[in-house]
Amino acid sequence: MDQRLVSYRKINLLFLAVIIGVFVYSLLFSLGQHPIPSFFTDISGIVSPSKGLSAAFSQLVRGNYADAQRNNPHVLQIFSFFALQLMLRVFFLLLIRLKAKTVRCIIWVDIGVSLMLFLWCFAPFIRFTFNLFLNSF
Repeated sequence: MDQRLVSYRKINLLFLAVIIGVFVYSLLFSLGQHPIPSFFTDISGIVSPSKGLSAAFSQLVRGNYADAQRNNPHVLQIFSFFALQLMLRVFFLLLIRLKAKTVRCIIWVDIGVSLMLFLWCFAPFIRFTFNLFLNSF
């Protein structure tokens, strides 16, 4: 078996496990019981776009859209990244199984789609980080 194929499958399965872990974490902890505080806000006093994201995810996976939005206005964008990535991981694993001869092309398509999806879904965080960097000078 081609080493690229083996490596791709391992990485894909690792991403799949991390994404499932995010959803399981969101289901396990209810509002107000998240063990990970917003360290950045606690240290700097600046409210980042990620503040309340864990609580918002918990509300969203339970179907409480309004409560999720109150906890973090970016929750739907971030949640869509993880949900779409979950579907993409399964899709590309199946595709690679059927089209093993075109591994290189599939990997590049996966990278391109995932990168565009990441940039779109995490745009508020990227802008925040960029502005924070610019304002530090």
